[in-house]
Amino acid sequence: MIVHIQDSPAAAYRRAGEAHDVDALVATLADDVVFRSPLSANAAFKGKEQVRELFSVVFGVLSDLRYQKDVGDERTRALTATARLGRQEIHEAAVVEVGEDGLIEEITMWIRPLPGLTAMMAALGPGLARATGRPGLPWLVAAAVKPLAVMTRFGDRTLVPLLTRKRPR
Repeated sequence: MIVHIQDSPAAAYRRAGEAHDVDALVATLADDVVFRSPLSANAAFKGKEQVRELFSVVFGVLSDLRYQKDVGDERTRALTATARLGRQEIHEAAVVEVGEDGLIEEITMWIRPLPGLTAMMAALGPGLARATGRPGLPWLVAAAVKPLAVMTRFGDRTLVPLLTRKRPR
């Protein structure tokens, strides 16, 4: 079956993401949707309400989200996009699984480069922790992830160029 990309559930998901429209994005999701996080194998957001909370925080920190590729068939789509998190450009890839009812059942996402991934963790962690209602958790999450973001940004800007340039003989 040929899928017209502009009419697919993934297209509606893309349009909602680019517009930062949480309600439109949630409308593309099955009630029991699962979002598999690029930040941790232990983090999966299950159900529309958890995914709504996640994207509410995500849309608060990302800018210039633009999708470049959408490939696949009527049930499985692979999407690529770029966005900005402050000055850091990030690249994402997501596999979107669509159910027979035309709603998205599962989203699995990857983010690169590593400084972008750790910056995303530092930006999202405290906001997601606040949503749990646990006092002190946002502070603890921030204290744990901000050094990692700083270290990967330093390594990417300072150490990686030293490793990729040819040494004089």
